[in-house]
Amino acid sequence: MLDITTLMVVLALTTITSALGLLVASFLNRQVIAIRYWALGIGVIIVGVVLQSIRHQVPLWLSAAVITQGYFVWLWGTRCYRLNGHINGFWLTMCLTLFVQGSVFFVLRDSWRFSALLYSLIVVLISLLNIMELWRMRITQRTLIWVWSILWGIHALVYLRRFLLYQFDPAYMAADTLDAAESLEALNYLEGIVFAYCFSLLCVILATRSLQDELKLQATRDPLTNLLNRRAFEESALRQLAISQREREQVALLLLDLDKFKDINDIHGHGTGDEVLKVFARYLSQQVRAQDLLCRFGGEEFVLLVPGGNSQSVGVLAERICTQWQTQTFNVAQGELNSTVSIGYISSADGATQGLYSLIDRADKALYRAKQDGRNCVRCWQPDSILTPVL
Repeated sequence: MLDITTLMVVLALTTITSALGLLVASFLNRQVIAIRYWALGIGVIIVGVVLQSIRHQVPLWLSAAVITQGYFVWLWGTRCYRLNGHINGFWLTMCLTLFVQGSVFFVLRDSWRFSALLYSLIVVLISLLNIMELWRMRITQRTLIWVWSILWGIHALVYLRRFLLYQFDPAYMAADTLDAAESLEALNYLEGIVFAYCFSLLCVILATRSLQDELKLQATRDPLTNLLNRRAFEESALRQLAISQREREQVALLLLDLDKFKDINDIHGHGTGDEVLKVFARYLSQQVRAQDLLCRFGGEEFVLLVPGGNSQSVGVLAERICTQWQTQTFNVAQGELNSTVSIGYISSADGATQGLYSLIDRADKALYRAKQDGRNCVRCWQPDSILTPVL
């Protein structure tokens, strides 16, 4: 088996290669914040491994503190990945963890065994926390979570074995230096070499997955309101209508139009108009169920598809939206601005047979009637509706 120093050099070269790969990936994928911390964590570990390789000149407790700090940086990156963004307090947290665990390593500097026990416990703990962080995410590609868990799980088991041997095996309980436990430590370095390569590769894969999700989001969401765009709504609505027909349930469709929205843009500016649209979108999102499909249909017009919605329940929903929205106020240069909404809807037991565009057309006629009747009201489509132009 290779000696410890050679394995340290190989591990250092491996982590350098991995760090370079992650740095390149972080520059190419700036919106994936986590990959920066993963690359930084590998960089910190490189420094620790280099310090460990010159252990005859530099105390081992220092390299142990640096390497374990790299694990804390990795964990921070995984949390950023789960939360999909920055987390405040990184440098303060890292300074505190480095001070605490560095102080403990300093206190244990004369006992290789207890230092090794502490080091192993930290690695096992951070490994388990990394696994837990990803399992808390709702990733559709479950294979990625399993691969991540297996990688960190094996890493944790290797260091758990190390902890148990130093705790209970007389041969290692008596070890007072790293070289005295060379047969045990060599396995850890070999596993570390494989782990570094696999970890960096998996980080790139996770970053790619995030980018794919972002592209999918951009393709299906309206950039201003973050609601479904028209194309995504039509695709989802057609699927939902087929499901509703198969399950023989009613379906309702509402068209909602903000009244005199052009006046808001002309008088108060497009910035105010955009703010009204965003607030209205958030308000609608709070009123609907998870299975309902909500879309910005175009301009100031929104559409809502309600599976299982009958005329009575949808009428109550529409009236509530209309009544509550008119109480919303916006601060503008001229004082306070109020906005109102007109709503037309249709409820049908054979929505799939009628077709999505027929439902939209009938809801639009009901909306037209609401505009005729003075706006800021709700109207249900009736087969005998006779419409006249709005002046």
